[in-house]
Amino acid sequence: MDFFDLIRATAALAVTLGLLLGAAWLARRYGLMQGQMPGLAKGRLKLVEQLWLDAGRTRAILIQCDDQELLVLVSPTGASTLSSKTIDPLASKPPSLAVSSATGTPS
Repeated sequence: MDFFDLIRATAALAVTLGLLLGAAWLARRYGLMQGQMPGLAKGRLKLVEQLWLDAGRTRAILIQCDDQELLVLVSPTGASTLSSKTIDPLASKPPSLAVSSATGTPS
């Protein structure tokens, strides 16, 4: 193996690693690594939010299924439901707050 073969192999490795890192960045950027597929939210189950609580071992997950929201704690020893709440699908938007002007009348 001469010098040019070594440079060619190193360049091929660098390109391959760059493509892998680029694909991982795109997957993270567009939410593909959280178990969500953009454009496939037609099902009944939806991951609303997740929060890592310690060094990648325990997390709190907010899941919505039909008219229920569940807060689940997932750890290496298992999963447990912390709370559940029935939600009203018609009240999905928060009410808008009217800002009053200096004269006291809503604008």
